[in-house]
Order: sequence, then structure tokens, then C-alpha cells
Amino acid sequence: DEQIKGIPSFWLTALENLPIVCDTITDRDAQVLEHVQDIGLEYLTDGRPGFQLVFQFDSAANPFFSNSTLRKTYFYQKELGYSGDFIYDHAEGCEIAWRDNAHNVTVDLEMRKQRNKATKQVRTIEKITPIESFFNFFDPPKIHHDDQDQDLDEELEDDLEERLALDYSIGEQLKDKLVPRAVDWFTGAALEFEFDEEDDDEDEDDEDDDDDDDDQDDDVDDEDVGSAEEQDDFAGKPEQAPECKQS
Repeated sequence: DEQIKGIPSFWLTALENLPIVCDTITDRDAQVLEHVQDIGLEYLTDGRPGFQLVFQFDSAANPFFSNSTLRKTYFYQKELGYSGDFIYDHAEGCEIAWRDNAHNVTVDLEMRKQRNKATKQVRTIEKITPIESFFNFFDPPKIHHDDQDQDLDEELEDDLEERLALDYSIGEQLKDKLVPRAVDWFTGAALEFEFDEEDDDEDEDDEDDDDDDDDQDDDVDDEDVGSAEEQDDFAGKPEQAPECKQS
């Protein structure tokens, strides 16, 4: 019996076709995502509303980290919003066991040589700088408490809100679009559906604008236009120059 291995780069291709998510995937991330075997969705069953995204990896062939599973959990508030929808509360990720810093795609590794002034010996040190990566998704931004928010300046607070909104958007995209229709995102069929929806929304907006223009045309006051006879009289008379008065 031959072993079925599936479609190469299936999940990587699907993720790269998904709006918002594709913008977070770097070339180094793509090499890691080649080893994704499955992406699943589990709803929380402990009485608290939320869901969990489960990424399954081929740990034997994955040279980047030893985890076979990466999980990201999104929690909603218990009380619904005014519209009846769930309100995002916070997210929890997991620790990635990178095999070494050279294989960690969330950091930039720079090797530097340093000489000891006393002994004159030279040693090599690693300088690690965090960089943008899709795998930062598993280390979500933390929501600060009210007493901590007072210590944040406005710029940092706005940046935190943007990162929280992006993190939530990515989670919703994976939950609502990727997992239920993974094949369509792999083939690109889902992209055509997305564009069709956007075109429909634009057409509706154009129709609303046309209706507004029609309403404005209908609202012209008859008194401003004048009667037909007055218009004819006005049209037949040339415009008179202002009288020049001499002192």
C-alpha cells in the first residue's frame, strides 16, 4: 500500500491567498509553513465563549522547531454586544520551541566578534533583533489593565490598539474563511468570490449616490426657477450694463 502524502504547499498557498494574512507572511515564514499538515478549529467547551486555532506540523521533517502542534486561543466576553455579537476579550498563544536562533524566523541574528581588553581574547556573540513574522501570531499583544494604561503615552496606546485589531482580524479570517473553505482558498476560487462581493458593495454605493442626486434635483424650489412667462421675458431681454453716474 502506497502512503498518501497530500498536496505539496497546500496550506501555505491557501494562507498566501487569504487577505490580511498574506501580508504577514515573509519569505522565511513560507519555508516554515511548508511543513503545515493541517489547520483546524475547535470551539471552547469549558463554558466560556471562544475558539482555538490548531496548526499541525510535521515535526520529524521540520528543521525550525520541535513542536508538532501550535495553538492560538481567542476568548470572547461573556456578555454579548448591543448587536448580539460576541465581543473580543483577549487571545493566548503558545511558546514555540525553536531549534536554535538561526532557525527562529521571528528574530534577526547577527554574529559579532568581541575582543576582551584585558586578555585580548576574541569571542563571538549573538545579537538578536525581533522582526516582523507570521509566527508572531502565536505571541499576541497583551491588553493592559486600566492602572497600567495611565503610564502609556498616546502613541504607544494607539499602536497597541492597532496590533490588537490586526491580531483579532487574522483570527477571524482563519476561523470564518480559511478553515471552512480551505480548498477554495488553495485554488483561488474564494478570491473571485471576494472580488464579486466587493463589486456588489460598490454598485450599491453608486446606486445610493444616484438616488441622492435625483433627490437633490427634485428638491429645487419652483419660486427659484420662476414661471414660464417670466423665463421667456428674461431670455428675450439683453443684459443691461450698470448706469454710470457722473458727479
